[in-house]
Amino acid sequence: MAITIAQKPNGTTVTFDRGKWQASSAYVIRDDAGAQLNAGQIMSESAVNNMLGPDDMGGNSGALKELDGPGTTGSAIYFLGRLRQVGFDLKQVDDGGYVWEAVVHFDSSVGDSTGTITPVDSRNEGQPSFVAIEYSVQGEPVDIWRNGSSMSMPSNKSYPAENDISGTKVDSGGEPISSFNNVARVTVRNVLVGRPTPPLGFINRRNSNSYSIGPYSFPADTLLFTGCNISRVGSSTYEIVYSFAYDEKFHLRQVAQKSAVTGEVEKGGIGSTCADPPTLTAPAGNKTAHAVCVYWRQPFPDTIAFPPTGMFTS
Repeated sequence: MAITIAQKPNGTTVTFDRGKWQASSAYVIRDDAGAQLNAGQIMSESAVNNMLGPDDMGGNSGALKELDGPGTTGSAIYFLGRLRQVGFDLKQVDDGGYVWEAVVHFDSSVGDSTGTITPVDSRNEGQPSFVAIEYSVQGEPVDIWRNGSSMSMPSNKSYPAENDISGTKVDSGGEPISSFNNVARVTVRNVLVGRPTPPLGFINRRNSNSYSIGPYSFPADTLLFTGCNISRVGSSTYEIVYSFAYDEKFHLRQVAQKSAVTGEVEKGGIGSTCADPPTLTAPAGNKTAHAVCVYWRQPFPDTIAFPPTGMFTS
């Protein structure tokens, strides 16, 4: 008994729409001696696997190669860079299982019409080694007492020295105003074979080293690892989603010095100086008093050298 697979006449369709490719190719499978077949026998045949299965699932992407040339030895010069073999359907054509039909499905490996042969996002969601990087940017409101380019940033981002940060005074009578920090939320979704180990030692720690995720690079101290979620998506297959928060101001926050006696923000007019104790002068006329001493504080002082990006992206 020998199981044969051959392309069905008029069995290929190819569609290009809005910059993306889709295609399918139908095959007829039968035994050359006319014997009945079942699905297990069919999938045990190497010639069938080579034609229907993608490379990373033990096949040979033969149907994809056949789009460019006859048989499984086609060069696939054109479609190899534009399509990926993503799955197939297998069904009986007759009641006895003498003839079967397989329809192989293809999808875009590139998201545009450039024709590059370097696959982009070449794996499907749920498929081992699938990676997706998702990125959102927004302004996050924070309280500030100072602003402007003359503000000084501390050299030690974890434990800033208790020095006045300078800058333009923008508070009103010691009360802060709201400003917006440029922040980003970054998630990396990764599908792995085998249960991954949660990187608990990285939670709520900032990157002590410059760190890249995909095409994005983050300076040291700006990226906070906020956690991960692990879920089972298949047999011995798990999806792990890593979450990060980026803050262009190193996650630092401004605080105004308060009086040890009254508990109120120490404030004064022009001529007041930040010292120990501060020198306070009354505001002239109808001028507004401002906080005299403003410091940087770090709510996430712990840092760690993030490992190679393989931990999060492969």
